[in-house]
Amino acid sequence: MKKISYLSILFLGLVAASCTDDKSDDPSSPEPTTDARDKFVAYWNVNENSALTGPNSHTVNIVKSTTNSSEIQLNNFSGLSVSARASVSNNILTIPYQQLGSVGFTQGTGTLTSATSISMNYTTTIGTSRDSSTAVYTKQ
Repeated sequence: MKKISYLSILFLGLVAASCTDDKSDDPSSPEPTTDARDKFVAYWNVNENSALTGPNSHTVNIVKSTTNSSEIQLNNFSGLSVSARASVSNNILTIPYQQLGSVGFTQGTGTLTSATSISMNYTTTIGTSRDSSTAVYTKQ
């Protein structure tokens, strides 16, 4: 009889433990957030074609902005050893009109075409020269 009592208590304990709340199944618990910028953060090999200077290659390091949660920073933008900022919306980059240090100005757009490729179009104005460029970024 004692064995049945112990087994009953053990069984009730197991049933009670299996009925505790599981936060991962709670529909009111917040979903884990993902940062749309994460897919852009990396070192990228860039093949750029400039209307003024022709084809060139360089590396761009894309990092998250520390001051704007929807922006990234493109370091060594256009191979100019300066940074440009771009806003991220899903797979689309928008480079707003901005000054590139003391070098000049730029603006443009880009699209993440796959997990390892970005297609970019932008204009850069240096002095009195306005240059249109297309570029393909390939993730290293």
